[in-house]
Amino acid sequence: MYDGLSSPNIHTPANLSEYASVILHYPKSSLWAGGTFIMSRPDSYPSKTMNAEIIYLGDIEELHRFQRNDRFAEFGAMVTLDEIMSTGKTVLPRALIENIQTIGSRLITRRATIGGTISTKGFTTSFPGTLIALDATAEVRFIKKKRLHSRWMQITRLLDKSGKITLPPQGMISRVRIAFSEKNCQYFREVGSFMLDPEDSVAAAFTATLDQDLLINPKIAFTYPTHGVCYSRDIDSIFSSLRFPLDDSEVSTLESMIFTFVESSFQDISGLQRTRTSGILREIIDEINEKTLTLPAEER
Repeated sequence: MYDGLSSPNIHTPANLSEYASVILHYPKSSLWAGGTFIMSRPDSYPSKTMNAEIIYLGDIEELHRFQRNDRFAEFGAMVTLDEIMSTGKTVLPRALIENIQTIGSRLITRRATIGGTISTKGFTTSFPGTLIALDATAEVRFIKKKRLHSRWMQITRLLDKSGKITLPPQGMISRVRIAFSEKNCQYFREVGSFMLDPEDSVAAAFTATLDQDLLINPKIAFTYPTHGVCYSRDIDSIFSSLRFPLDDSEVSTLESMIFTFVESSFQDISGLQRTRTSGILREIIDEINEKTLTLPAEER
């Protein structure tokens, strides 16, 4: 055991009002949801930090709620990935379902929460990029003038300039809203292991509506675990300007333009991440090309 080890102080608020009271008294507390990421980190327990403060969110009933209507599904931050799969697998966007299926076995998805997958510190999971590609929004709770306030925000607005998800001071995500997408092009791919080999892994999420030879409202996000999410509306605009199918020279030009954005955001991605990013991008293009070529003649 470490010399002078002190057990953390665990706070268990039963509702959001109690949470606000605790976070006001202990503003540097760590939030504990499912714990799947925290407990997988080196030296997570026993902790070397003296008098650590942890707020356990599992007793807050509001964070476990799930509701849906004809347009979207809304998940409390403590809803697990397994619960998302069981409640919405037939109606939720395919890219989201494919992302959950790559997270791990049910041992993990039964504990990992949607709020936790977005809010990991010092590490970016594949989930924020997928939610960005799906135009998802999140309700962010934060303390202002000693009161708990809330605001709905696009996930893209939670990205800082370095590509990391950043919440307001003493902030937390309480709900996530995901629209039932009608986009006929949805793609998610993760290459490598985010947990076991984060330095060389990459994930990409892509959504769009293919209308004849054009993409309507395309969105693509690349995620590098130790760096963050690379997302740019300029990249989306490039995809919007293309006419499919693309030939090899057009694919090479597109790849070059995209890497200009990626490397301006993350200058030190590994060579293997670069190769894997290129491979994923070409798979996406191949899928769109195939969809274009298989459209009925009158729709081309």
